[in-house]
Amino acid sequence: MKTDRPTVGFFTCHLDNNYAAEVSKGVIYAAEEADINLVIFPGMFLNASYNDPVNSKYDYQYNSIYYYASQHTLDALIVSIGSIGSFLTVRDKKAFLDHFNLPVLTLEIEVPGYPCLYTESTTGMREVVEHVIKTHHKRHIGFVTGRLENADANERFEVYKNVLKENNIEYREKLVAYGDFSEYTENIVGRLIDRNPDIEAIIFANDQMTIGGYKAIKKRGLEIGKDILVTGFDNSITSLTQSPTLTTVDNNLMDLGYHSVYQALELLHSGKTSINMLKSQFIPRRSCPADPQEKTAFIDEVNTNLSNMKSTDLLLSFKKFYLIEHQDIFFADRLFKALESFYSLFTEIVTKERESLTQNEIINSLNELYENPIIKDYFSHTRLTNALSKFHEFISMLNLDEKIRSNLFHAFNISSVQLSYNISRSYFDSMNTYKSGIWTSENITKDTLIFSEQKDLCYNLILDKLNRKGFKSSYIYLYKNDPIKLQEDGSWAIPNDVIFKACSKNGEISVFDNSNLISTKDLFHNEHTENDARTTLAITPIYTNDTQHGIFICEATLGDLQKIYSSCLQLGTSLKFMMLVDHQNDIHARLEKTMNEINIKNDMLNTLYITDELTGLYNRRGFFEAAEGIMKNPYTSGHRILVAFIDMNNLKQVNDIFGHTEGDFALKSIADTLKKSFPENTVVARIGGDEFAVFMMDFDEESPETLRRILDKNSAELNETSNKPYFIEFSYGFHDFICKTDSKLDDMLIKADEELYIDKKCKRKSVLRQS
Repeated sequence: MKTDRPTVGFFTCHLDNNYAAEVSKGVIYAAEEADINLVIFPGMFLNASYNDPVNSKYDYQYNSIYYYASQHTLDALIVSIGSIGSFLTVRDKKAFLDHFNLPVLTLEIEVPGYPCLYTESTTGMREVVEHVIKTHHKRHIGFVTGRLENADANERFEVYKNVLKENNIEYREKLVAYGDFSEYTENIVGRLIDRNPDIEAIIFANDQMTIGGYKAIKKRGLEIGKDILVTGFDNSITSLTQSPTLTTVDNNLMDLGYHSVYQALELLHSGKTSINMLKSQFIPRRSCPADPQEKTAFIDEVNTNLSNMKSTDLLLSFKKFYLIEHQDIFFADRLFKALESFYSLFTEIVTKERESLTQNEIINSLNELYENPIIKDYFSHTRLTNALSKFHEFISMLNLDEKIRSNLFHAFNISSVQLSYNISRSYFDSMNTYKSGIWTSENITKDTLIFSEQKDLCYNLILDKLNRKGFKSSYIYLYKNDPIKLQEDGSWAIPNDVIFKACSKNGEISVFDNSNLISTKDLFHNEHTENDARTTLAITPIYTNDTQHGIFICEATLGDLQKIYSSCLQLGTSLKFMMLVDHQNDIHARLEKTMNEINIKNDMLNTLYITDELTGLYNRRGFFEAAEGIMKNPYTSGHRILVAFIDMNNLKQVNDIFGHTEGDFALKSIADTLKKSFPENTVVARIGGDEFAVFMMDFDEESPETLRRILDKNSAELNETSNKPYFIEFSYGFHDFICKTDSKLDDMLIKADEELYIDKKCKRKSVLRQS
C-alpha cells in the first residue's frame, strides 16, 4: 500500500453546501483523531442536470474526480451516496459503487451489497409532527417538502402523512408546497398561506427552506411561534440565526461524518461494521416552543434543592435539561469542559463557593472559551451564543438573594458586552479575510493576463496566491493530449499519467516542464506529497465549461474547505487563458511562417518580373523602374547623371556560325564586363536581345573619359582570356546631363544611342579571329 498509515477517501457533494460542510467536519475530526490520511472528493450531484439543468450545465465536470479513487490510491472509501446520488436509481447507485473495487461504506442511503451508516430521521420527524398536534393541539398543518425524487424529502413527507392519519387528521394536498431544499421558498410558502387562511403550523422538510418561509409569513403580518408555528429539519446554523429561533430536528450530521471514519476502518480491517444507524433528535425552540410545564417543573426542582447543591451539581442539572441536544455529540467531553470553565464562574457565585468576580476574570475566561478550537471549528460561535443565552435564562430563574442576583447581573452584562465585541471583531476579521480572498483570487487571473507569455512565472505567481489564501500545500496537475473522458455510461476514463506541473509545499514553490509525468496512481502519494505526519487532501478538477485542463490537489484544513471552489474557478480561468495564448501564438507563428513564405515567393516573382534571366541584370522593365525612380526623387534634381547605351557587335554572326549557346556566352560575358567597369551602385540592364543600358549618377566631368578607358581595357582583357574563336565586342554611347524635374529618360537614351552608332562605325565587321 501507499504508506503504513491508512488512506481513506470521502465522496461528498460540493463543499459550499452546508450539509456537506457539516458532515466533512466530523470526517476531518475523526481522521485527525485516528491518525489516518484523508482524501476529500468534493464532486457534485450525479446526474446533476436533472436537479437544475440551467445552472448546473457544466457541474458534471466535478464528478470526474471520483474516478481517481482506486485500490492504488486509497485503502477504503466513504461515499455520501444520499447527497451525490440522490437522483440515481438503486441500480445506478450500485453500478457507480461497484466501479471502485474498494471497501466502501455508504452514508444516508442503503445500497445492496454495501454497509451503510445513516441517521434515522423518521423518529425526529415523527416527534415534530406529534409535538405540533399533541402539545399545541393544531390540526391545520402545512408541509413544505423538497423534490420527491430525493429520498430524504420523500421519507419525511411520508412521516408527515402517516402521523396525520394516526391522529385522525385528513391529509389535504392543498396544505402541501413543493420546494427544492433551497432557501428560495418565499413565493411557494406565500401561496400556501394564501390558499389556506386557516393554516396553524408549517412543517418544513429542512431548515434551509424556512429562510424564504419566514419572509413569506412575516410579510403577511403573522407572528411566528404565536399566530403560526414553524419547524425545520437538520439543526443547521440556520435554525439558530432565524428570529425567532427555529424548532428543528438534529440530524447528527457531524456525528455521521465522525462515525463513518471509524466504521470505514472497521470495514477495512474486519470486513464488517458495527454501527449502521444514528438517532435523530427533536429540538424545540421559540418557533414552536416546548411544553412550558416541563421547564417550570425543572426550575422548581432545582430551586428546591439549590441550597444543598454544589457548583458541579448545578452545572450537571443545567447540562441535562438545556444542553441535552449536545450530550451525545462526539466532541461532547471537550465541549462541556470548555463551557463549564466559563459557566463555573457564575455557578460558584450561586452556590457561594466564590464571593465575587472581577471584570478581567470574566473577560479572560470568555475570550478563552470564544477562541477554543472546538468552539470555533465545530460548535460554532452561533451555537455558543445560544448556549450562553440559555445559561443566562437558567440562572435568572433561580431563587437567589438580591446581592448574589445583582453580582450575577453585573457579570452577565460584562460578558454580554465582551461577547458582542468578540462577535463584531470576528465579523470584521471574516470580512477582511473574505475581501482578501477575493483580491487574491482576482490577482490569480490578473497575473495570468499580465505574464501569460512567461509560463513558469505564471505558475509561481498562482501558487504564491494560493499560499496567501492559506493552503499549506498545493499541487497542479495538467492533462496531456489525452485528458479524462466522459463515457457513454456516465463514468469517466482517467489517463494513465498526467503532467505534474507545479507545487507548493510549506511555502516552497516548484515549477516543472511538461516532460515531468506522474502516474495517476501516485497523485496522493509521491515524493512531493509525502509527509511523516498525516494529511487531509482535497482534489478537484480544473476546468472551464466543457474543457478539462487538469487537477488541483491541496492540503486542506477546515478553514480551507470553502476556498477550494473559488480557487479552482480562478485556476480554470487562468489555464484557459494560457491555453488561448498558446493557441494564439501557434496561429501567429503559422501565420508568420506563411507570410514569410509569401514574401519569399513575392520576392522571387518580383525578381523574375524585373530581372533578365540570362545575365542576372535588370531587364527593360527593371531598368526603367529603377532609373526613373531615382530621377523622380526630389533629392536627385540638380545632380549630374550619365546614361549609356551598349550594343553587342555581330551577335547574329556568333549565333549563325557558332550557335546560340555561344551567343548566350558572349552576352553574359558583356554583362560581367559592364558590371565590372561601372561603380557598384550603377543601374546596369540588358534591355533587349543584344542591347544594354547603364544609368549612373554623381560623377565629375572627367568620369566619361575614364569610363571609356576602363570599358576598352576590360573588353580587351575579355577577348585575350576568353579562348573563343570569335571576338566578343560591343559598341557604346554616353550622354551626361543635369537632372531636372522635366528630364525624360527616353530622351537621354536616344542621345546616348546616337553616340553608340558613331562608335559602332569604327568597330570590326567580322567576329572571326585570324588563324
